[in-house]
Amino acid sequence: MVTFSGTLTAICILLAALVIRYNYIRNRQQRTQEALSATVYNRFLIQYKEQINHIILTVIPFANDYCSFTELSHKLQLIKQLLPKEAIPQGYASTAHLHQAYLDILYFCNNSDSLREVHNKAYLDRQKLRLQQYFATSLSHPLDHQQVDAILTDDDNTLLIAGAGCGKTTTVQGKVHYLLDKKLAEPKEILLLSFAKKNVEDLRARVGQLGVTCKTFHSLAYHILKGSGKEAQVIAPQEVEELVMNIHQNLTKDQNYLASFNDFVLHGLRPIRSENDFSTFADYIQFLKDSDFESIKDQLNKRKYFIDGRPALITTNVIKNPEHCYIANFLFIHDVPYSYELPYPYLEEIKKDEAYNKHKKNYRPTFTIYLNGYDEHSINFCPTPKDYTIFLDHSAILNMQGAPRFFECTNNPNKTEIYQDLVSWKQELHQGAHTRYIQSYSFEFKNQTIEENLIANLQHHGIRLSRKPNVEVYKILEEVYGKEIDAALHLVLTFINLFKSNRKKLKEIISTNTLLFKNAPELIDRNNALLAIISSVYKGYQEALSVSKKMDFNDMINEAEMVTSQKLFQHSFRYIIVDEFQDISVNRLKLLQVLKTQKYYKLFAVGDDWQSIYRFSGSDLTLFSQFSDFFGHTIIRKIETTYRFADPLLSISSHFILKNPNQIKKSLRKLTQSKTKLLIEYSKEDKQSINQNLLGILLKLYIEYGESLAEKSILLLGRYQHDISRIASTSELVIKRKESCIQVDTLLRDITIDNKGDTRRNNQFRFKRDIPFYTVHRSKGLEADIVILINCESGKYGFPLEVSDDPLLHLLLSGDDNYPNGEERRTFYVAMTRAREKCYFLVNKNKQSKFLRELFIDYRKTSSVSDECPRCNGELRYIKNVLGKAGLSQMFGCANFKYGCDYVDFKQQKVESSTRSNRES
Repeated sequence: MVTFSGTLTAICILLAALVIRYNYIRNRQQRTQEALSATVYNRFLIQYKEQINHIILTVIPFANDYCSFTELSHKLQLIKQLLPKEAIPQGYASTAHLHQAYLDILYFCNNSDSLREVHNKAYLDRQKLRLQQYFATSLSHPLDHQQVDAILTDDDNTLLIAGAGCGKTTTVQGKVHYLLDKKLAEPKEILLLSFAKKNVEDLRARVGQLGVTCKTFHSLAYHILKGSGKEAQVIAPQEVEELVMNIHQNLTKDQNYLASFNDFVLHGLRPIRSENDFSTFADYIQFLKDSDFESIKDQLNKRKYFIDGRPALITTNVIKNPEHCYIANFLFIHDVPYSYELPYPYLEEIKKDEAYNKHKKNYRPTFTIYLNGYDEHSINFCPTPKDYTIFLDHSAILNMQGAPRFFECTNNPNKTEIYQDLVSWKQELHQGAHTRYIQSYSFEFKNQTIEENLIANLQHHGIRLSRKPNVEVYKILEEVYGKEIDAALHLVLTFINLFKSNRKKLKEIISTNTLLFKNAPELIDRNNALLAIISSVYKGYQEALSVSKKMDFNDMINEAEMVTSQKLFQHSFRYIIVDEFQDISVNRLKLLQVLKTQKYYKLFAVGDDWQSIYRFSGSDLTLFSQFSDFFGHTIIRKIETTYRFADPLLSISSHFILKNPNQIKKSLRKLTQSKTKLLIEYSKEDKQSINQNLLGILLKLYIEYGESLAEKSILLLGRYQHDISRIASTSELVIKRKESCIQVDTLLRDITIDNKGDTRRNNQFRFKRDIPFYTVHRSKGLEADIVILINCESGKYGFPLEVSDDPLLHLLLSGDDNYPNGEERRTFYVAMTRAREKCYFLVNKNKQSKFLRELFIDYRKTSSVSDECPRCNGELRYIKNVLGKAGLSQMFGCANFKYGCDYVDFKQQKVESSTRSNRES
């Protein structure tokens, strides 16, 4: 009888036998397959023996030269063409030459990039050692190791990032000499490009005698068009500006255009922001100082009271913020007389037992509005003034139950409750005094109902609004907002330059505007209104070019690119070297790309993203910072030894520029142990004071340098050309506008008197010289021993210029250039880094630039600094002595009082402790 266990045992034995049989058959098949694969592989090696040997002997080995990415690609492509890829059988082992050679080929293909890097590094090391004497003597000055690395690098695309004063032009000169001396190119095969005519002239002076071609992009485009049989009649840049101005003037005859332009200058040039848009009170105050808001009425009052060249006392209060300015201009444009922040005339004295509240005690309605022909003066003679006045309060709140972000209530954490109580108190006050009262709010600006609500409220109280005609408004704007009109037209011109350079469609820009600012509908409407103005000017501009059969520089470059792409022009360059590459625009970049597509050349681009300051002419920083995205494989080199300036300027300026995270990091280092100092000279607003400052600087320099001051080079810099007008022409300082310089003729005296009154030193020196004046943009590439920057102020036309960061330009620029004041920060950096020995900042102490304030805070040791306001970082200034119960105290107040900061500090004399409070009286 067969048992269950016996059956199970038999089954297991059978299964084991089957497994053994299966493995035997599979292994036999595998051995057969391996033998077959080995046979196939051996046949492959024999069949491609010549190709394998050829690749090993002639393709894979690097020449005794630099191997570019394209040259490596050619090697890999040739290997692919000569030798199909064949799988090596598993377990195949052989010491045969062909097999080992094939393994070497596979290894090369899989590791080609790293092998190329190793080869190139070894080559560079050999060349630097072998050519040490060459690089030390080929030019007037020896080249440093970073310059030599850049010159020897011979890849498809090389981006050389060069710091200020690091010798980039010398490196370009060395590159050209090396290419010619080592027979890497003939002179006719090298093209040097730059953006400004003066840069090209400098390059031509250095290497032109070698026979190489030096051109601006515009002259290259002209050469391409001429070479393709097209004649180009080109309009000069200054003519472009004049043409845009003339087109604008003609368009002002169109009432729709004029109304739109007036509204933009009044309300759109600087987008309206309330305190709720800022994270700190200090940022908000700085915004107000930078913007320097002034109403039309304020400006007219200044002109009205300007007597004998000196401003008489004007009692009107300064407009504090853009929302107030908007309302003030709205009232003025609609012929509604008003006063700003006058004390409420019917405020009863607060009882002594009532809780002290500065907001109630010092209550000033934002606007006092007058009816029936009365104004702020004649109302004083009205027998019933309440019948002819309306009080308007504007509140910086985002909802009816809120409070302004920076509303201050001492010793009470619930500021919303306190503020709402204040609102109720004002309403009850007006009701009790039987005065007419209306209110406006910040949220009305956000939801774009401010004008509608103002009209409704004013009409409700019997005011008949009559807007001044557009022509009259424009004439007033020309008188009081002339610089704003210039700024608006400059913005139009900048947009047209970027627009034509980028070659975007208007519909695309409108769509981007809606998408980019989807959370700010008021900004979308503002940008669309500006686009409508630009569209009108652009249409007239293009029509004028068409009628005159001319093209501008952007048209010429765009046309040259098209001609080249159509192969109507053939270039013969092996190397194109581009200087000042940080100023590249989209259309210039596309021209370089199409030239490279037509015929391969090696691109050597030199620039410094820290000095990219020509956005108004079309440059876009991303084209530099993301270079390889546009040109492919790129080797980046840096030269970081500056031969111009040293610490503390070196470290201060580097730290300053790198606050913009989009700037490429460099570690600039000085060559010598010398110092370059930053010095601040404070002035007042009048021109005479600035003259005294300049003469004072010259005296300090004479005391330090003696008569060798005559050998020191000096530059005066300004943010704008009109900054030269900050100086008054006198017998000692004469403005020579045509020559753009200051003629100085003064006697400098270095006198020392001892304690007894005896003169110990009495040196005199007649300083007679023309000191050149440049805008910062024109000074780029220049340097001097002494640099004096005469505009370091806040305000509409201070430094930085806030209008240059207009949000509309973001629609044409990349994300890398959207850092706040990024362009202006780079411009300020350029100004600082022109100096070899000393850089002076001449500034009105009441209106310090936020850039200078930033340097001030970061590097306090560079100059003395007084106490700071803890609320807004403003300066605390002595006001008066106060005698109280604790004795005599000194009262200090914040210098930003007129912008809304009422902080004060009471310091007891001869007592170390101090008491602080807010301004209560």
